[in-house]
Amino acid sequence: MRRNDREIWADVLDGKSKAWTELVNRYQSLVYSIALRSGLSSTEAGDCFQHTWIALYQNRESVKDPDQLSSWLSTTARREAFRLKKRSLATESLDQAPEPIDDAELPDKTLERLQLQRQFEEALGEIDGRCRELLFALFFSPQEESYREIADRLGLAMNSLGPTRQRCLEKLKKILQKLGYLDVRT
Repeated sequence: MRRNDREIWADVLDGKSKAWTELVNRYQSLVYSIALRSGLSSTEAGDCFQHTWIALYQNRESVKDPDQLSSWLSTTARREAFRLKKRSLATESLDQAPEPIDDAELPDKTLERLQLQRQFEEALGEIDGRCRELLFALFFSPQEESYREIADRLGLAMNSLGPTRQRCLEKLKKILQKLGYLDVRT
């Protein structure tokens, strides 16, 4: 089962390096995407990424609510990106144009999308293994497989794949509701 931020953070404070690695793996996309969306080059985004994680490590004792780590990281990454961009613009020569800012998806939208993804992954961690495997094969697998290939690989009859998928999606919906990620509509 996937651990929540509060559990991971307790291990980070206890000095367990695996917990720190788990935390970085969970939020690395969020931090890096904020840096890139702020208009930083990939090198500057790497610096922003490092500075954000260093800031969290240095301030780890002052984090009051581990459930708000994604917000803390987002705010810190935005501030660090702004600082790096400002420094970059100050050192740029007058004849060079600054890199355009990609406003296709703003950091707040990225944060919202990544939080939803985290919630979904948490729910998938609670569903039984057979359903998790089926849902992954149908919706997340990097290589496309036919229903026949999926059914054969999972040891299911081809004509039971659709009903099994539906039952698994219902289970996932109930877990999302139980975790408070979906409003219960009657």
